[in-house]
Amino acid sequence: MARTARLAGFVRAAALGGACGIAVMMGAMVEAAETAAPSDYEQVIAGRAEKIVSTLDRAGDEARGRVREVLLDFYRQIHAWHDAHGSRRKELRAAQDDASKAELATLEGELATIRDDFSKRLANDLSPDEVEKVKDGLTYNVLHVTERAYHEMIVRLTDEQKATIHDWLVEARDLAISEGSSEAKHGVFGKYKGRINNYLSQQGYDLKQEERSWQERRKAAAAKATSEETK
Repeated sequence: MARTARLAGFVRAAALGGACGIAVMMGAMVEAAETAAPSDYEQVIAGRAEKIVSTLDRAGDEARGRVREVLLDFYRQIHAWHDAHGSRRKELRAAQDDASKAELATLEGELATIRDDFSKRLANDLSPDEVEKVKDGLTYNVLHVTERAYHEMIVRLTDEQKATIHDWLVEARDLAISEGSSEAKHGVFGKYKGRINNYLSQQGYDLKQEERSWQERRKAAAAKATSEETK
C-alpha cells in the first residue's frame, strides 16, 4: 500500500504533466531498488547496470564489461555513502548556522569526488556521448523528457532560451546521479525546473497559459488520432 501511495504521489507531482509524468512514474517504479535488502541489492543493481550497458551500441564487449563493473562500483559507493551520511546530510540541509553549512559542504564534496571519479572511469572506455547516455540511464532519461516537454509547451522558445534550459538540466542530471533514491533524483530535477520556470517568467512567458495551451494541443492531437483510427 505504501509503495502504491508513493507511486501515485510521484505521478501527481509531475511538474509539467504528460511526458514528464512518465519519467516520474518510471523512477517511482524502480525506487524499491534503492532500498532493497543487501541480499537483493546486488541482483537489482546488476540488472540495472546491464540495462544501461545494453544501450551502448558502439562499445565492444570488453569495454561493456568494464563499464558494467564501473557502474556496479558506483552503485555500491553511492549506496554506502547514503547509508553512512544520508540522515546527517538531511539534518545539515535544514540548519542555517555556519558550522552546519561547512560540514554540509564537506559531505557534498565527497559526493562530487565520487561523481568525478565515476565520469573519469567511464571516459576510459566510452566517448563523451556514451558517457552522457550512461548518466541519462542513471536518471531515467528525465533530462530529455523534461527538455522535450518545455519545447512542446513553449513553441516560441529562442535558441538562447533552449540552450539555457538544456545547460541547467544537464547540471541537474549530473548532480542527480549520486542521489540515493529515485525520489531524491527527481527532487534535484524539481529544483532546477523551478529555476527554469523563474527564468522563463522573467523572459516574459505566462507559464500557466502556456501549459493550458499545450494541454489543449495535446488533447486535440489525441482526439484527431483517435478519430483517424476509427475511420
